[in-house]
Amino acid sequence: MSEGKKYTIFVKHQHVEVSKAVYHAYHKAREAERYQDKVARQFELSLERFQEDGVQVELQLSIYQPTVEDRLIQQEQLQKLGQALAALNSEEKLLIHELFYNGKSERVLALETDVPNMTIHDRKQRILKKLRKIIES
Repeated sequence: MSEGKKYTIFVKHQHVEVSKAVYHAYHKAREAERYQDKVARQFELSLERFQEDGVQVELQLSIYQPTVEDRLIQQEQLQKLGQALAALNSEEKLLIHELFYNGKSERVLALETDVPNMTIHDRKQRILKKLRKIIES
């Protein structure tokens, strides 16, 4: 180590002497971690967090409960989606089912079906436009 100021970090319950560059990198990483924890905590919703912050859980639950109107709108949208899906032919239904319900990527589906990836993508886009048109009518 160079003469002058000594830089140490705490590792496994011991102070370890390190270079200035290592010291600064270590503390920069720790500050970044603290910042990420702070940001994540801002969006965290948990019973423990509510208790720590002194927030009544019942109040929070009532705030985040969907209203009757929200539930009716969601139910109507699901109904329209169901009707639109029923209007698709069997090949279209299969493609939508594999991509959206089974969570397969276009690439994986292309490999499984020996259909080019761009063809799968174009078919998906065409089907989504068709569904949108049915739902909006």
